[in-house]
Amino acid sequence: MAEEPTFTRHGDEFFLQWSGDGLDARVALTAVREVHDGVHAEVTITRGPDEIHWARLNLSSTTGRESLVKKLERADPSVPWARLLDRACHKTTDAIRQGSPTIPLKAQPAPAARCLVDPILPLGDTSVLYGDGGAGKGWTATALAVATATGAALPGGIKALARGPVLYLDWESTEDDLQDRLYLVSRGLGCGAEGIHYRRMSRAIADEISAVRAEVSRLAVKLVVVDSLAPACGAEPEGADAVIRAMNALRSLGAGVTRLVIAHVSHASATSQAPARPYGSVFVQNLARSTWELRASDENTSVDELVVGLYHRKVNRGRKHPPIGLRYTFGDHAITLERADLTESSDLMARTSVANRIRAALAGGAMSTKLLMETTGAANEDTITRTCRRMSDVVNLDATPPGAPARPARWGLKA
Repeated sequence: MAEEPTFTRHGDEFFLQWSGDGLDARVALTAVREVHDGVHAEVTITRGPDEIHWARLNLSSTTGRESLVKKLERADPSVPWARLLDRACHKTTDAIRQGSPTIPLKAQPAPAARCLVDPILPLGDTSVLYGDGGAGKGWTATALAVATATGAALPGGIKALARGPVLYLDWESTEDDLQDRLYLVSRGLGCGAEGIHYRRMSRAIADEISAVRAEVSRLAVKLVVVDSLAPACGAEPEGADAVIRAMNALRSLGAGVTRLVIAHVSHASATSQAPARPYGSVFVQNLARSTWELRASDENTSVDELVVGLYHRKVNRGRKHPPIGLRYTFGDHAITLERADLTESSDLMARTSVANRIRAALAGGAMSTKLLMETTGAANEDTITRTCRRMSDVVNLDATPPGAPARPARWGLKA
């Protein structure tokens, strides 16, 4: 018998295989959880092709292991079960408690910000895409999943910088629904949809995360999509505790896995002109590394068209990205996704910052302070003046020379 077993880990599932001298024994420890009295796991023991025993076991309990060994010896006395089981329990307990190592910090510049899908999904972080019902969250998440799995470029400058498998965790719809979405979106983008995996969910993500970690490891997943946050939190999704547990569970997937969380907004936020926040605790916004608000235009004239604005509301590193406009055109066998000009949708443009509205207005030529105020919908001329003075790409074309009488400003974009 080999002195050391082959030890394989997929998330929180552990597999030890002994082979040698005619011995073919395997111990699988799954559904591993540490509670108040120790590490517990479901233990499946096989000899060759035959399953010898299955049991739920406290790995640190001597009494529990001895009881299990007696049952195994009755089934097959030729195997040194006590030795194998003790080794499996000890090695698994060490692995589950190891955690992340403590490392010394160095005073050095941060590496350049990296994205899985630029500029929406920072690599290895949790991003939140939120908006009202019907705003296109599911279609946008599906397009991002397809881009990640296939490398397909999306309009609006959205592009995958790396490719890899996607795991879609779904609390809201069905496998058939998502497959139909993939069919329509991938045909519209002119690409395939391979590499996207589906898991129907019903319990809170914190309760399922052990199994999810195992799937992520087995499939070498690069992107996990959570659809959506409220049911993923479980009971009382508006509370801080439920949100923190959900976000920490997603963080436990590791720095090599990017997470996209779809979230809703309250009715008050959906009907307000002010920037919205995701529904629930402030920790949804605080624990995400990047958040994007998705708004659908109220000015759509066709039932076969959806124009949306993506607004970057939070980023932990770097600057917020300018708003992105997307147009979905729905056909019987494909959904066409194109860049949309937000200046053509007054309601979407009104939700951008004053600086963005000024920049868009000046793209057509220089304007006075008063005309800029009227064009952008700013509160007053002082707001325009202060904002223009702070903008590095805007200049007063009629600046008053020193000592000369003051004259009205005329703002334009720098050449």
